[in-house]
Amino acid sequence: METDESKLIPSANGTHKNDPVFRNTFSEHGNEIEEIIATTPPYIVRWGTVYFFILLLALGLISWFIKYPDMVIASAKLNSVNAPQPVVTRTDGKLVKITVKENQEVVKEQLLGYMESIASPQSINAIARQIDSTNFLISESRSDELLHFVPGDASQPSAGNLGELQASYQTFMQALLVYKDYLYNGFYVHKKKMLQADMVNIQKLHAILTDQKKLIEEDISLSEETFDVNKSLSDQKVISAVDYRNEKSKLISKQLSLPQINASIVSNGREQNEKRKEIMELENQILTQKNTFLQALQTIKSQVKAWQYKYVLKAPVSGTVFFTGFPQENQEMNAGQLLFYVQPANTTYFAEMLVPQYNFGKVKQGQTVLLKFQAYPFEQNGSVIGKIDYIKATPADSGFLAKVIFPNGLFTNYGKQVQYRNGLIAQADIITQDTRLLERFYYSIIKTLKDNN
Repeated sequence: METDESKLIPSANGTHKNDPVFRNTFSEHGNEIEEIIATTPPYIVRWGTVYFFILLLALGLISWFIKYPDMVIASAKLNSVNAPQPVVTRTDGKLVKITVKENQEVVKEQLLGYMESIASPQSINAIARQIDSTNFLISESRSDELLHFVPGDASQPSAGNLGELQASYQTFMQALLVYKDYLYNGFYVHKKKMLQADMVNIQKLHAILTDQKKLIEEDISLSEETFDVNKSLSDQKVISAVDYRNEKSKLISKQLSLPQINASIVSNGREQNEKRKEIMELENQILTQKNTFLQALQTIKSQVKAWQYKYVLKAPVSGTVFFTGFPQENQEMNAGQLLFYVQPANTTYFAEMLVPQYNFGKVKQGQTVLLKFQAYPFEQNGSVIGKIDYIKATPADSGFLAKVIFPNGLFTNYGKQVQYRNGLIAQADIITQDTRLLERFYYSIIKTLKDNN
């Protein structure tokens, strides 16, 4: 039996359970409907639509105030002005000596270290200095000083420590010893001086013969005048025929001396030519020997350079030395192994960026660029921040070239430094403008509708 309270409980539509309509409904649909209708709906159900509308309104307001950067994706390649220069090994072997420390300032061609070799680096360096000084004296036309500068002993400097350059240095010294005979106080120089002295004497004799010829010609001229007078007297029968013949004989005798003096002058000229020929031949020998010596000098110079290039590590430029690892003396090295970097004082980095033509109109000078290098994943290392310095007006094959500079250097936004390598590839995200999040949703919807239509 139902209690009095149950009689008074109204139903969801305002009726009571004892109401005939209420009883008919339950008799048709069962107890499940009774439970649903008899239960009051939860608070969230009754006010859910209102809350959902408020949530949409809040999201709309938030999307309006939140700005999201609009980006243009491009490719970039790292480059630099006065880039750090690498120092690599050029032969397999031990790293015998390291002569610098990390972050040390060095000058160009300064010794950084050297590899193992059977030759003594000190002896090779002494030969290099000797060769450079010899080459300088010859270029300044001061070859005479080589007699005092270069020792005559072929074993100098210590020939036993020259290793691969032993034979070449011996050939060079032999060429020098022969060349010394052609230098000042040498045999061939003395010979040339004597030939030149003979030449001077022959020229003096030529001058004497020339003066002699002039006197003979004047004497013959006077004799001819005298003979003309005697001939006139002979024609007038003033002098006898015998006196006339005697005067004519005297004239002929004096005229005969002229061919003799001419022959002497010709012979003197021939002697001058012979002396000139000997001097020219001697000068040619001196020049030939000089060229032979210069060839030997250049040969040993190039071989010393090749040895130094292979075994000696020098600074390619002036700057600061950075070690790429932790090299140790007497450590085995492979050819082509990178040991140091020498960074010039005025090194600047930039990126060559290729901006595609799609959305190129959004790209402007001064915009921020986020570079994500493939060698340094940005998830762990971050992005390097740059700015567009300028954009070329003429297009390239697939876009426009732009130069990106780095105001903060090669440091990422995570505070990590990117080690410079020429030609590093990166993805460049160009931040063109800040667009509201709501606008981006709107543009995306419009684009989707247009694409569907």
